[in-house]
Amino acid sequence: MRFEDLKLAQNFYATYAKKVGFVCKIWNTNLDRMTKEPINQSIHYNQEGFRGSRVKEPTRKNTVVDVGCRARIYAKFDREKKDWALLKVDLRHSHPCSTKKAVHYHENRESTMHAKCMIEVNDEAGIRPNKTFLALANEVGGPSNLGLFEKDVKNYISARLRSNNINADVKEMLDYFMRMKEMNPNFFYVVNVDDDYKFRSAVWVDARCRDSYEYYGDVVSFDTTYSTNQHGLPFATFVGVNHHGKSTLLGCALLGSEEIPSFDKFLLLGGMFCVDMFHHRHMWVPIFFKGQFWASMKSAQRSESMHSFFGGYLHSKTSLVQFVHEFDNVLGNKEQKELEDDAADSRGFIPCATSSTIERQFQQEYTNDIFRDVQTEFVKKADYNIRAVNEQGDLAWVKVEQKILAYEKTRYVTYNVRLNHLTHEVQCECNLFESAGVLCCHCLVVLSFYKVNKVPSCYILRRWSKKIKRKHTYINSSHDVRRSDESQNLYPEGCVHTSTMLLRNL
Repeated sequence: MRFEDLKLAQNFYATYAKKVGFVCKIWNTNLDRMTKEPINQSIHYNQEGFRGSRVKEPTRKNTVVDVGCRARIYAKFDREKKDWALLKVDLRHSHPCSTKKAVHYHENRESTMHAKCMIEVNDEAGIRPNKTFLALANEVGGPSNLGLFEKDVKNYISARLRSNNINADVKEMLDYFMRMKEMNPNFFYVVNVDDDYKFRSAVWVDARCRDSYEYYGDVVSFDTTYSTNQHGLPFATFVGVNHHGKSTLLGCALLGSEEIPSFDKFLLLGGMFCVDMFHHRHMWVPIFFKGQFWASMKSAQRSESMHSFFGGYLHSKTSLVQFVHEFDNVLGNKEQKELEDDAADSRGFIPCATSSTIERQFQQEYTNDIFRDVQTEFVKKADYNIRAVNEQGDLAWVKVEQKILAYEKTRYVTYNVRLNHLTHEVQCECNLFESAGVLCCHCLVVLSFYKVNKVPSCYILRRWSKKIKRKHTYINSSHDVRRSDESQNLYPEGCVHTSTMLLRNL
């Protein structure tokens, strides 16, 4: 027996299986090495082979169905005739088959176009699913001839309702984005829908986030592990590190899925924002991290931090429009915390832990949070000694050694540091400054050894400075004015009502 294509062979055996009373499955498919097209395929009875269960029988919930049946067909592509031929056919079963039972297997259940139309019409008319099921069954002479169960009717209605809800949800979200755009032209958004106008993905960037990218866009974590919303869509965030060393949001998106095609569409959807992110991928792709500045940020750590933060605002029942509203609240909260940290820096500073003039130099320039990290390195400096020095002209190679006592055993750890006598520039093999933006204790030991009292300006990073006026701090994060106005309009009315009640009770 021959078929024009493989799909016809599959349908033929599936139809035969349904009439005989069993269910088949594709067991194995071999592909051509060059074209990657199928060249042969075996289709077996779905209870082929033997399989045990590690679960004890008294506690086992799922049945073990494999019974070692050998019923199968083997189809092969004929390269000369350009069609498919059945080379092997085994119709023997090791078990009884039942046509009446086979129609109830979920693989054989299907809804016709007529049934779907009738379910939709009856649901809109308020007719209960069980009445619709009985009406469909009566049309075909009983439930056994229908090809679906009553729960299939309920599942179809639920799936259709979810589809309708998400479309309405998308419209509300679009209305919200347009309001935000009217409030501030720098608010950026793009929403992607398919040919049926069903939601696929969305990207939006708050005006404040866009300006903060100018200062914190040198290191970015891209995270898609947070997917808490009503429709189960992956929520992607671009997370940076602000001048206090804390997480800050730079952009976000709702994706159709976490598969590669969805990410390709996301890059196209985001326009120049995503193109710029791609060109600077060495700042957020882990493979490029070695020797690159990443502000001590590991993607997993920042993701965990953002998860705990979003957890107070978002949950599994959050609709799309609620999602973006709550995201506004997240931005507002982050904005407030950053302003509070700035205020704390303006009120005072952390005392120096040593008498080093270099430590005082960082104290005057850096925010308190970052200065704490610097101070940690100055404290650790006491555990290191100079082991060897190799002078070559203007350069010095210094071995810095740490003595470690653990479990009554002593071991030594050595780091190589290079110093330029003319410029006072230093470089350590630990790469702490290159990756985290903070001079390591090994470099500080060398600078102290050579009596260097001030580090070059290249080691005072502007991104950690508390003296810079950053543009984004003058921009409020986006808030829905319409919602705020509604709340404000309700407030005076409530106050009047409360005052009236109090006066009556006097």
